[in-house]
Amino acid sequence: MSPRRKALPGVSASSVTQLAAPVRGLRVADAAKYAGVSHWFIRTAVWQGKLRAYRAGKVILILRDDLDRWLNSLPEVQRNDAEWLANRQQKAGAA
Repeated sequence: MSPRRKALPGVSASSVTQLAAPVRGLRVADAAKYAGVSHWFIRTAVWQGKLRAYRAGKVILILRDDLDRWLNSLPEVQRNDAEWLANRQQKAGAA
């Protein structure tokens, strides 16, 4: 159980939350949640040099701007038309 924190005089909890809101650096797990992918996907991109990351002691930090830039560089999913699906189903039936 974590110890209860004392409130600072003249500082409300909501103002502290507002100060902490604009996070620039994200840990791997937070970057994965932000991107909607697994933490292994993020870790692999960092290890392969595709996503820039920084080490702060034992923590790996990913800047939100770098993460957004990397996400925008990922290939777009191409639309599949009915002809492609018909060919796939036909091949699956022949196998």
